[in-house]
Amino acid sequence: MTGTRNSNFRTWLGLLIACGAPGVLRADSLVLADDARLTGTVRSINEAGVVELTTVLSPEPVLLKADAVEKVEFSAPASAPAAAGTLIELANGDLLPAAIESLDDKNLNVVTADAGRLRIPRAALKALQVGVREQKVIYRGPKNSEEWGAYAEQAKIWQFANNALTANGPSQSAREFAAPLQFVLKFSLKWQANPMFKIYFADPLTPKVELVDRYFMQYGSAGLEIKRESSKGKHYHTVIQLPRSPDQFPANELAVEIRVDRKTSRIHLLLNGEPEGAGVDPAGAAPQGNGVVITSNAPSGSVQEIRGIEILELDNVGTRHRSEERGDAKTDSLISRDEDRWGGRLIGIRKGPEGAVFSFKSDFQEEPLDLPEADVSTVFFAKPAQTDAPAPAHQFALRLRGEGSLRVSSCAFSADEVTAVHPLLGPLKIRRVGVSGLERLDSKPEVKSKE
Repeated sequence: MTGTRNSNFRTWLGLLIACGAPGVLRADSLVLADDARLTGTVRSINEAGVVELTTVLSPEPVLLKADAVEKVEFSAPASAPAAAGTLIELANGDLLPAAIESLDDKNLNVVTADAGRLRIPRAALKALQVGVREQKVIYRGPKNSEEWGAYAEQAKIWQFANNALTANGPSQSAREFAAPLQFVLKFSLKWQANPMFKIYFADPLTPKVELVDRYFMQYGSAGLEIKRESSKGKHYHTVIQLPRSPDQFPANELAVEIRVDRKTSRIHLLLNGEPEGAGVDPAGAAPQGNGVVITSNAPSGSVQEIRGIEILELDNVGTRHRSEERGDAKTDSLISRDEDRWGGRLIGIRKGPEGAVFSFKSDFQEEPLDLPEADVSTVFFAKPAQTDAPAPAHQFALRLRGEGSLRVSSCAFSADEVTAVHPLLGPLKIRRVGVSGLERLDSKPEVKSKE
């Protein structure tokens, strides 16, 4: 995601978008600096960052200082639009989900679910990730204790309460899934004193076996670590290690996302939605088990909680291509879903009988190559020449549903839409339900060294 990175949310002073009108996003709760919580509806935020909140606790709106609010959580809209199909990365790093209509020498024409039709100057484009599709959900829960009651003593399993699994003392629960070779494991942790979690995944769930092939994440007072447990050779290998101590999460909560690609033996870790690290399985071939085991090692009297457990299918091709070395920045580059790569120029995109057709002129071919959209993974655009013009100041990042994020200097809100000016896209009007939040960015400009 674009914007200032902040794993503990302390600079999330302006996630704003909510009002009482039907069909508009509603704020479920506000987390304050002292870990207190308020529920209500955020109505506005002024230039000083003061949040106006309507709540049943007061007949008049409550005004909260900017530094008093750490986080505003919103519920999702009743229905979400289908995946846009393409994720556009702009020259400044912003991301925009859209469906492609056409491309010529000057502009890319797209249709977005919440901002309508847009014409984007070719010079403002950095990359296209094509074939973005909604992740297939394999599991979403928990729904009860029984579904997580396998391979553990009934008296020591996690208990189900308030849509979460809770443990008051040492506990362990497990479940097996029909997980593909590439999958995403997501969950949220909550603790009272110090976290003492251990989450096993890609586990064969073979009880009473000392040597086993699997991964596990452990989180405690010293930080977070993902390790590989092996049945042969060295017993434990560290894959990712982070010194993320619990005091960096003052609300005693942490959202974890682990992306597992067993085809390439790679793991990516995200905390609170932000990328935190990646690693390669040093043991070689990845474990093939499909079990997940959740363990609490906290003593009695120290309650721990895990909720929002999801297993999703991971379509890692486009994401991997977009993060790879793009090659010569002076030319366009195209990567197919079959790993073929070309350098040259993307001449155009036009409508075909079964979707868009990409016309690419390779450096090694006389005639342009026509590729259907279904065969294209990633396109990198030639980097424009550097200019000496100062970069515009960005005060906020609008978070769009569907992985989008746009930096703007200011924005205004009505009951139905958000109006903003983007440095590359110009004036924008976005449906309010398509915006999931507004994050204040670091006001201090980045200082670049002179070489």
